[in-house]
Amino acid sequence: MNRKELKNRGLEVLKSHYWVIVLIMAFTSFIGIENASSFGSLKKALSREVTLDTDGISNTVLDERFGGIADVFQYVANGFGADQVWDSATKLKDNISESGNKIKDGLSNGIIEGKDSLIDGVIGIKDGLTEVKDSVSQVTGNLNGESREPSYIGPVEVGTTQGVFASIANALTSGKLFTKLFTGIASIVRSDNIASIIIIGIMMLLAVFIWYFILDVFKVVSIRFVLESRTYETVPVRRVFYLVKSGRWFQTAWALFTTTLITALWSLTLFGGFIKAYQYMLVPYILSENPSVTGKEARKLSTKMMDGHKWEAFKLGLSFIGWKFLSLFTFGLLELCFVNAYEAAVFGEYYSELRIEAKKKKKEIPEADLLNDRFLYVKADDEHIDEAYADIKSLAEEELPVPQKMKGVSGFIARNFGVVLFANKEEKKLCEYEEHQQKIKTRQDVFDKKIYPFRLFPAYRKTFLHAIKAPNIEYLHYVRRYSIWSIILLFFSFSFMGWLWEIGIHLYEDGVFVNRGFLNGPYVPIYGCGSVFILVFLNRLRSKPFLEFTSIILLCGIMEYGTATVLDFVYHAKWWDYSGYFLNIQGRICAEGLLIFGVFGCLVVYFFGPVFDNLFRKWRLRVVAPICIALLVVFMGDIIYSSVNPNTGAGITEYPAQHPENVQRDNSD
Repeated sequence: MNRKELKNRGLEVLKSHYWVIVLIMAFTSFIGIENASSFGSLKKALSREVTLDTDGISNTVLDERFGGIADVFQYVANGFGADQVWDSATKLKDNISESGNKIKDGLSNGIIEGKDSLIDGVIGIKDGLTEVKDSVSQVTGNLNGESREPSYIGPVEVGTTQGVFASIANALTSGKLFTKLFTGIASIVRSDNIASIIIIGIMMLLAVFIWYFILDVFKVVSIRFVLESRTYETVPVRRVFYLVKSGRWFQTAWALFTTTLITALWSLTLFGGFIKAYQYMLVPYILSENPSVTGKEARKLSTKMMDGHKWEAFKLGLSFIGWKFLSLFTFGLLELCFVNAYEAAVFGEYYSELRIEAKKKKKEIPEADLLNDRFLYVKADDEHIDEAYADIKSLAEEELPVPQKMKGVSGFIARNFGVVLFANKEEKKLCEYEEHQQKIKTRQDVFDKKIYPFRLFPAYRKTFLHAIKAPNIEYLHYVRRYSIWSIILLFFSFSFMGWLWEIGIHLYEDGVFVNRGFLNGPYVPIYGCGSVFILVFLNRLRSKPFLEFTSIILLCGIMEYGTATVLDFVYHAKWWDYSGYFLNIQGRICAEGLLIFGVFGCLVVYFFGPVFDNLFRKWRLRVVAPICIALLVVFMGDIIYSSVNPNTGAGITEYPAQHPENVQRDNSD
């Protein structure tokens, strides 16, 4: 096989799909499943100091990729008390090592002396395990005693005392989770030593599960991206979830795990591991094409396909050594931005050649029939696409009359903000037409053969979603314009829902009913305003859910922070306080709250808004107009009254002194 030709073809694929291949390979390097040294070198270059002594301990995903990439990550980790957990783990390692030496010395010194040394060794292990428990318990005790101070990154407070995120962060990093586990297990087995060993075993199993059943599968995903790039102009980001959509994630993970395990066992021999690594080299490629095959089938097929090609594959990989040497002078950047992606593209070409060769040898390699994704290598013809996407094609062929678009100022507002004075029949027809066009547009790339037609994926028809017969439901048209009357009713509906949410949270946490919010009525306007602003100002982003989600977080963050600032300035009081929450800014906004706003905002756009609007459109104008006017009058009266007599008191504006300025003031007193 001509190595130069493979490299030229791989380079052409990389040129046409540079960013998608570079980014997916950078991600696999980041999580450590492929070319982990690339990010390791970059991490060492970015980190001004190394805080963890890893002598004698192999680099893992957490300490190599997720720890110390930049000083901010180290700073956050230190604020969580990671040093104590690391110190205890290091002491455990030292004690076990020392105990092992004692056992070894005992065996060499004879039966009698060995007996004493063995006892000393067991005691050493016990002391090591006990130190882990004591260290973790001390950290947890400090946490429960609220003696820990929050950490700061500029204006952002890394709070660790309040909220769901803080609870998760504390449980995972302060030792609280380990202490609870230890206490529960020790109470069952009635032995601290056995409980400690069980916890270590659980953590090892958890690490294996995360590595092989979550992270390692992305090796197959990255190969899929490369193979699709060979044939199609575009590889959509959603392809990351193709194993989930096909219902083959766990099966693929198990096949990779068993292959790694077998290779590791062969590594106990002199050259067995090296040979098996190349013998099973094509397993992830086979799984990327057909995740329905078992690990045994994939290994058998890979063995036959690599017969006579192992040395060839070794030399092909060795040919990149020059590029990797040059990358040393760029702290891994050259690998991340070019070499890793280039190598992946070349090996994608290499696999395609071996696949063609295997297909020609059907008698010698009958398992080659498992390589059945033909449209991964050649573009599907119109007949196959039309059959698979018949529903979309029928929509495209359906000629709907083009409604007349609104003009002038009203047309500008309708197009950009999605608001009209009346939602009449003509406006409804325009919304249905635009929704119709949007559906066709999302699949046009398939008909133009620019992307892989996933409905022709061999495992597609075996998915759970395709197997069940879901009942037809009315499609919720999110591409719509809301009437001014619907906007008013939506504002009050979401304000009331927000009020129910606020009093429900307070009732659950404190067991007391409190009328939450600045106003005295049963509504919290920031929820209503936020929902309406999302529908109006982010109207043009509805067809891009991810951009819509991030924009909702940004918009709600600005709105909530601005409202809190104004209320604090005018009334010198706080109607909400996120001090102590994970990643908060001056207690006015926090990561947890913004994430909830993002999720709820998407529900407003794609579900609640259309559902409520469908309901409101059924009301006659002579009914809905008086209701809206009455609600506005009551609301304006509440604003006027509350501006003089704001809703304050316990659970509303009275919070513990959690802010840095309050802490400093108390200390000075």
